[in-house]
Amino acid sequence: MATKEQKMINLSKKLIIIRKKPILILDLKEVEFSICLKLQRILFGKHFKEIDIILQTPGGDIDAAFNIIKLLRHSSDIVNILVPLFSKSAGTLICLGADKLILTTLSELGPLDTQIREQQEDGPPAYRSALNGFKALEQVQLHTLETMDVATKLILNRSGMKISEAIKLATGFSGNTSGTLYQQVDPKKIGEYARALEIGERYGITVLTRYMKWNMEEADLVVKKLVKGYPAHGFIIDAEELNILGLPAEDANPQEEEILDELRLELLKTKGNIIELLELPKVATKKVNPKEKSKSGDNNESEKK
Repeated sequence: MATKEQKMINLSKKLIIIRKKPILILDLKEVEFSICLKLQRILFGKHFKEIDIILQTPGGDIDAAFNIIKLLRHSSDIVNILVPLFSKSAGTLICLGADKLILTTLSELGPLDTQIREQQEDGPPAYRSALNGFKALEQVQLHTLETMDVATKLILNRSGMKISEAIKLATGFSGNTSGTLYQQVDPKKIGEYARALEIGERYGITVLTRYMKWNMEEADLVVKKLVKGYPAHGFIIDAEELNILGLPAEDANPQEEEILDELRLELLKTKGNIIELLELPKVATKKVNPKEKSKSGDNNESEKK
């Protein structure tokens, strides 16, 4: 019976037959530095004109993701990334380094929100989106402003006092009601989240300007949208949204989608990181016997005479 990994490889070989390009499978349950070392060993001494990357990952270490892009761009002139189901967070950063993104109907990328490994109260360390802390702070700020706005209108309508006095009273009221919320915000954590998001932003801009040759202004606009422009870590960014951003995404054709649909099921069953390079099959060349070659040459000379 074929293993789950072998089924995945067999399906990938079907894509090689259709697309006629080598395939690198990156099934990454967690993007981490050890993947960079393994990938470097696999790609060492190889250079492709064009390569397809099958990428599936929920994210992980943003620094490792940047190194993965460097290795892929160093090893191939053209990099196509096929996403059977999802490539989130650090995976989204890897996708920015693609000349073409090929997605199925259900494929999704996500916000470029750097994940931070934190100790959990009831379990081992786990990655947490740096975006979550910022969105929580935004909600507190919005609550404070809305409370002040409502309070100002009520005071003006019921007291007839001057607007400056009404605003002063409303400011004190909103400050008191929102104070308990602000007390729950850890300034140290917010600073840590800010630095993490800034790292993801800087990497994203570097990938687009260095490898994809975008100008700085366009790269800055798109990356900032990816980092802070979506409401949650799990927000789905599909092919249509990627096109709006100016990224080279397209839908898989029916043949490709059929295989990718099967492939996603196998990817969901696997455990641990899987990195596999499948090159194009070599075309066998018939060896010519020197005696036959000599005899053939003699015959040609006779025909000329």
